[in-house]
Order: sequence, then C-alpha cells, then structure tokens
Amino acid sequence: MSTSNERRAFLKWAVAGIGAAALPFASMAYANDTAPRRAIFVYFPDGMRPENWHAQGTGTNFILPRMTAPLERVRQHCVFLSGVDMLGAGSTHEGGILKLLTGADGRSNDRAVSLDYYLGQTFKTQTVKPHLNLNIVPVWDSAGVTFDFNGLRVAPEANPLSAFESLFGINSNSNFLDQRRLNVISQSLNEINALRNRLGTLEQAKLDTHVESLRELERKLTANTGGCPAWNFNPTGFKVTRTGFWNNPEYRDKHYMGVVSSLQMDVAVHALACDLTRVVTLTWGHSVNESEIPESGSGMTCHGASHSGGEDFIKIKAWYTEQLARLIEQLASVPEGNGTLLDNTLIFVGSDLAHGGWHNHADMPFIIAGGRNAGISGGRSLRYTATPHNKILVSIAQFMGQNINRFGNQDSNPGALPGLIG
Repeated sequence: MSTSNERRAFLKWAVAGIGAAALPFASMAYANDTAPRRAIFVYFPDGMRPENWHAQGTGTNFILPRMTAPLERVRQHCVFLSGVDMLGAGSTHEGGILKLLTGADGRSNDRAVSLDYYLGQTFKTQTVKPHLNLNIVPVWDSAGVTFDFNGLRVAPEANPLSAFESLFGINSNSNFLDQRRLNVISQSLNEINALRNRLGTLEQAKLDTHVESLRELERKLTANTGGCPAWNFNPTGFKVTRTGFWNNPEYRDKHYMGVVSSLQMDVAVHALACDLTRVVTLTWGHSVNESEIPESGSGMTCHGASHSGGEDFIKIKAWYTEQLARLIEQLASVPEGNGTLLDNTLIFVGSDLAHGGWHNHADMPFIIAGGRNAGISGGRSLRYTATPHNKILVSIAQFMGQNINRFGNQDSNPGALPGLIG
C-alpha cells in the first residue's frame, strides 16, 4: 500500500493489532469522571407475550416470568419497563423495525435516522469505529435496525471474524505494524500542521479538534494500549469455510447460533473497553425470523413460535435473554475506574413487536441495563401508561452527553423517560 493510501486508511488501521485480555481484564485507565459513555442497542425479533415477559410487580419487589427469568442473576443491573408504546402507523414487523431506534412514524417514507447511527456520527472523530453494527445468524444481508441520515438501512456485519479483523487486524502482536501505523499518523499530523497556517481562525479551531483526536490515537498506540493486551479470541476455533449466500456460510448456520452470538458479543465488549467505538448495535437475526435456534430446545422458528405463543416461544425468548445476561456479565467483569465498564454503558433492549401474535406496538418489551455512573439504579421494575418510547431514545442520547429533549416525531410532550434516573 502506498504512503498516500496509508494516510487515507490510517483511521481504520490505527488500532488494527490492538487486542484485549481474557475477561476479566483491565480497560483503558480512566477515572470515574473521565471514562467515556457507551451505548449498546440490542434487538430480539418477533415480540413477546406480556404475561411471560414483563416483570410481575413494581419497584424493587418483582418477579421475572419465564421469558426473562435468565436475567434474574443480573437483575441488580436491569430496569424492566412496561407500558411503553411505539406510536405511529404500521403495527407490523416492518413498521416496528422502522420505529424502534428512529422514534418515527413507521412508514418507509419517513426517512428518519436511527439513534445508534446518530450517536456514532457524533463520536466519529473520537473513535476508530464510529458505530459497530453486528448481526447474529441472519437469513439475509440487509437485515438490521440501523438507518443513516437519509433513512437508508445500514447493513450490519454478520461474520464475527470479519468484525474482529476490522478492529484488531490479522496480526494483533506485530510491533512492526504498530510502528508503521504510528508513522502514518505522524506524517498525517505534519501535513495537517502545514495546512493549518493557511487557514483562518475559525477553520483552525475546527482543525485543532481533529488533530487532538489523532493525537489521542497516537498516544494509545505509543502506550501499546496498556490495558488492552491480546486476548484469546475465538477459543472454539470457529471458521468460515463456505462462501456465497446459497452455500450458507457458517455464520448463517443455525447450528452455530450460540458460537456466533458469543463471538459477536466478545468483539463488542472488547471494542468498547479499548475505546475503539462507543456505540454498538447487536441484532439477533431479523424480524419475521424464520431461523430455528436448536440450542433453545425448540424446533420451531422464532416467527412461527411467536404466533403459537406456547412453550416453544417461551424457550426461544429465554434463550435470547440468556445471551443478554451473558453480555451484562461480560461488561460487569471489566474494571473501569472505581467501577466497571457496565457502569459507563447503557444497554437498550427492544423488538419490532410487542405481543408477537397480535402484531401490535403497545406495551413493548423494553429493558434498560447498566449506566450506574449516570444515576441509573438497577433492580427495578417501572410501569408506565401509554408512554411514547421516544422518551427512552432521548434518555439514551442524554446519557451519551447529547443536549436534546426530542428524538423522532411521535412524542407530543418531549423529554426523557421519567423515573429512569434514580
């Protein structure tokens, strides 16, 4: 690769080769008041059944039914929400996907940006990967809940090995590669400094912001990322040997669902801990999910089971929430300041539907986890009445430092979700 091409690509390359330690491990060295905020958006398809999902009881005195029972062991980190609706037209799978992270009407002509993409662009000068968008065993490539500023769907990465390589590189222990990337950054900074003298005061101030971001990357590489040494990624030796859609690559194979789930979560947690990104989206499959999950103990697809609503649907939903429990445990195992990575990370869990058989958007299956350093107390069940879910999106944006009180167009009385902080 030529030197000029290297400069154009250095943001992608700058931390390729940075690994992270086997959990538990040390995150970047932050004090509690300086650690960056992170957000993870989790999507589980095809809704739920309220009697088997929503916490029974309010406040700190509640019982988790069978679909959410796997979260019992991490309930101290979770806020279980009921009575929150996704407003607007389109009480369908497709409408739910359009609404979930945009807070828009649910019609395809809304062309609304999703919160995960919006936040990623906000931090794009401070991290190598503005938004880490990952999918677990999709049936088709275009599945996802993320939309750009033009309202166009942003396809997630379904191959965990590709996701790993895009962040950490092929050779995560090469000092030669680290030095090469440092040289590229150094040359880029020299060119920027030469350009600076030809700019006006306002343009210089804007340029200085970008320069500081580059110097931060330079400091991380110079320190060899200290708190993020290599870790044992992919301990099972998962490989992708099949290519092409119809040849069903292993990352699309239902029999690898658990392995791919673990790998994608592992990449996400380590990317956040090493501050390579601050926004992650994890989608398990997609709406109208016609993939079976053999590990769940059900022989039905998630979509099929959502209509029957019986034991199979309970088993499948419990499998999903078991993955969530593991994600929470991973984040909680990473020390950061006087707390953990989870304390500075807010997880938002949602779906495309509320009641899986009724195809409605009232009383959605929403859960919040983490965020303790922002005053979010876990171990609670909060019950609302016909509250627009836009308020959750505003709360997440405010958690991430955005001074807004509206996101989307479906809340006539905008503001954050009351009671979440406390």
